[in-house]
Amino acid sequence: MAIRMKRASAALFAGTMLAGSPLISACSTGPTYDTWAATDGAAGRINLDDVQEAFKDASSATEFEDRVNEIYEGDGIILIRSLQDGDRLTLEGWEDLNNDSQIDDARDDLLFTIVNQNDQNELRGHHANSYYHSSFGGGGFLFGYMLGSALMPGPYFYSTPATRGSSIRQTRSSYRQSSRYGTQAARNSRYATQQRGFAGSRYQDSGRNLSSNRQSFQQTQRSSGAFRSSSSLSRSRGTSGFGSSGFRSRSGSFSGGGGHQNLTGRRGATPDGR
Repeated sequence: MAIRMKRASAALFAGTMLAGSPLISACSTGPTYDTWAATDGAAGRINLDDVQEAFKDASSATEFEDRVNEIYEGDGIILIRSLQDGDRLTLEGWEDLNNDSQIDDARDDLLFTIVNQNDQNELRGHHANSYYHSSFGGGGFLFGYMLGSALMPGPYFYSTPATRGSSIRQTRSSYRQSSRYGTQAARNSRYATQQRGFAGSRYQDSGRNLSSNRQSFQQTQRSSGAFRSSSSLSRSRGTSGFGSSGFRSRSGSFSGGGGHQNLTGRRGATPDGR
């Protein structure tokens, strides 16, 4: 009788393990596509208030490039390109979706433009950032610097050199392992909360206003499973209390290995610059 009871218990335990194995297997596959797609990095959203400050403070094109890549939380690096049309100067910020360190209009995603004319600047977001528009003065030094160190003939007087791609990636990788990245992530969360309040439905709608290049990128990530190793899903270990599996959703909150918390902060500039 005791032997039969032991055999029954063993069979029950084995059956329980088999029943639970799909769950164990599912957990081991990593984050879901929907989890990744909910992050600002997947949509190409960026903290444009901080981009504006970076533009004002930068003393060179490379300094601006490095700072914008610290602000952005997506997978691809940000490349910049400037062009001149008469007295109108335009600076563009693109995410390098195809990872070739060069701006490709047919494959990469335009995140923002800064237009300088008559000593005034206009910062506009594009696609998922299209809710944002701000006018401001200052920052003319950067345009002057890029004009003085023009690298390209024709209308484009500056574009991030392809040789800078690996350097930007290495610098950003080191940055994302530092405590400063946690601080920037918290700033980005506060920014998202502010913009939802200021822009209302325009902010929400812009999150669905993805470029065809971005949509193709997302589909490639989904079909290949590459989203599971996305850097936009994770925080540096030990920074700002977030675990390595934490992620930020478009709601401006964090969850994952470091728990869940909502971050709020000071009111920033409104999307229309007022």
